[in-house]
Amino acid sequence: GVQTCALPISQIRSEILDPAALADAEPRLRSGLAGGLLVPDDAVLYAPAAALYLLQAAQRAGARLIRGTVTNAGTGAVTLSDGTTLASDHIVIATGADMEIVPWVRMKKRKGHLVITDRYPGFVRHQLVELGYLKSAHSNLSDSVAFNIQPRMTGQLLIGSSRQYGQEDTAVDAGIVAKMLHRAYEYMPQLASLSGTRVWVGFRAATSDQLPLIGPTPDPTLYLVAGFEGLGITVAPAAAKLLADHLLGRKTEIDPAPYLPGRMARTEAIFA
Repeated sequence: GVQTCALPISQIRSEILDPAALADAEPRLRSGLAGGLLVPDDAVLYAPAAALYLLQAAQRAGARLIRGTVTNAGTGAVTLSDGTTLASDHIVIATGADMEIVPWVRMKKRKGHLVITDRYPGFVRHQLVELGYLKSAHSNLSDSVAFNIQPRMTGQLLIGSSRQYGQEDTAVDAGIVAKMLHRAYEYMPQLASLSGTRVWVGFRAATSDQLPLIGPTPDPTLYLVAGFEGLGITVAPAAAKLLADHLLGRKTEIDPAPYLPGRMARTEAIFA
């Protein structure tokens, strides 16, 4: 899994497992694996619950929730589909892959499938991710699958993952799901005996250079916090702090330059 915390990477607890230790930690993994890296403080974040928590925290701090579809944003105003206009000197666009309201931003949709099983408490003890996951996740050239399984508190298992490019059809692709599950069975053969309850599709919002867009735009009233692929809710607090530091003129803890939206003018050719 992706480890996010306030500690430097060198201070994140981790332990290298040899084949015997790996088999002890996860007995249902196939034999013959070279080993693994255990990150004790890693955790799975349930995005809907995290998003609700952040929304409620913002409301307690004085934010107001307004429901509606935004049809236009910029030059100090936001227009909703019912005709309501909201004025502000600072407008932050934090949507997903659909960026019609900021047409100059070329966002790439990466279609992904997930499978969730019936309840099998204790079948898997840790979130499991194959070493090749990052290589698969950052490829722009072809469809890919990688082994990733997450045990839920309900006893269910969430199985992934897949990435498809140039595919905006919301229908389940049986072929890519079969490849994804076959990859999972290669690591954990007993998964094939379990019952799945649902398969669904989602779209990750990705940029051409794999980095998010955080910061100002040519419109002095418009700011972007978008393009996080599958990690939006995970890195949301850090992204918000980076943007807040910019708005308040504070020194940032990391260099914001790699994430500035202005770079898209240099990378747009990749999407041509």
